Amino acid sequence: MTDLGSSFDPSAFDDPSGFGEESDAFAARRARIVDVLLSGETGVQYESLALFAEPLFTLYDLDPADAFTLRTAPETAGDEVVALMEAARVLWAFFSLPPAERGHRRQALAAQLVGEEAERDDMLDLEGVIEAAEVHWQALLPEEIEMAQDTGHDTLDFDALLHHPAFRIETEPDPAHAGFGTGELSETEARALFAQPLLEDPEVLIDPDAFDDALVRADVYWQAARRGTSAGAVARHLADGGEPDVAEAEAMLARYRELFPEHATRK
Repeated sequence: MTDLGSSFDPSAFDDPSGFGEESDAFAARRARIVDVLLSGETGVQYESLALFAEPLFTLYDLDPADAFTLRTAPETAGDEVVALMEAARVLWAFFSLPPAERGHRRQALAAQLVGEEAERDDMLDLEGVIEAAEVHWQALLPEEIEMAQDTGHDTLDFDALLHHPAFRIETEPDPAHAGFGTGELSETEARALFAQPLLEDPEVLIDPDAFDDALVRADVYWQAARRGTSAGAVARHLADGGEPDVAEAEAMLARYRELFPEHATRK
């Protein structure tokens, strides 16, 4: 089966513990893609995209209803469901190009979906994917496309979508993002700086349990800031049924944006 979504390849992250840096990177990207797709941030309603993706799910012997499971219970949806929905959004942008331009952008489409070093069989399979999606695209009425793109957000065209932070494939390190902040700190140094307000609390300095709790909260806030999670959501997660500390969550997410704006996912 063609590995659609080369920029989102579950097999690329082989740390079974789920706590290594690569697993963290995978989880962060998965969460970002899901958030972007569900919110319609790139200019296509999720429900319309799910219907457009039906031929892809059928082609890969998956249940198209799984796309709607991703809407209602994103944490339980399989990684292949996220990859197919990501691919569907890329294909939507590709078919939105004037027909005369699609041939010139075919290589960019292939690089995004199966990678620049894809094998011949993957490329042949990709042609089947494109054909299946194109048949469905041609059946859409102009008014259906217009309604699908009525999200309150700008509808990103093909090139803009590929440069969106959630979809962009980094082929080489970006010097501007090599480190964190103006001092180009390592991630370890950046995490320590980020956590300072929590770790300098007087109670934390005298209570080992409070210190451990502060470390946990700092890590959760760091991951939430990297993924673009809302302050309310992360506060509820940390409260575990108790009273959410939304003020602390808002302050820590704002601190991340102020310290590391080049890595912030949203404002």
